[in-house]
Amino acid sequence: MLGLISLSFAAPGAAQEVTGKIGLELNHVQATQDGGCRLSIIATNGLERPINELGLEIVAFNTEGLVDQFLRLDFSRISAGKTKVLQFDLAGKACDSISRLHINDVLNCVPPSITDVYCPDLLELKNRTPIEFGD
Repeated sequence: MLGLISLSFAAPGAAQEVTGKIGLELNHVQATQDGGCRLSIIATNGLERPINELGLEIVAFNTEGLVDQFLRLDFSRISAGKTKVLQFDLAGKACDSISRLHINDVLNCVPPSITDVYCPDLLELKNRTPIEFGD
């Protein structure tokens, strides 16, 4: 069963450049004391407007390439040009048992009044870990 701990921190530093994209970076993975895996994802709002709540539906695959878990991650408000970091723990799931994290869907990247934007099209992905990260 999924044990999910969510911590959200504002990253220090200057405002980011307006790129018209939402940057997502799988930045770090580390083993936890209980045998789980802690993952850190950085979200950068390169849009000209704030994101009130950014929701990510992520699918974790095991080392055999089989779907293992569905995860829902929610970032609180991210101001235009700002960055937030979200850490979450997969309880009982060793980091080396995860081969891939797939972004299945992106929700709430624009206000409800904007209807012509498909949020996954705004993603710009980076990865600094041995786990494959993408859409």
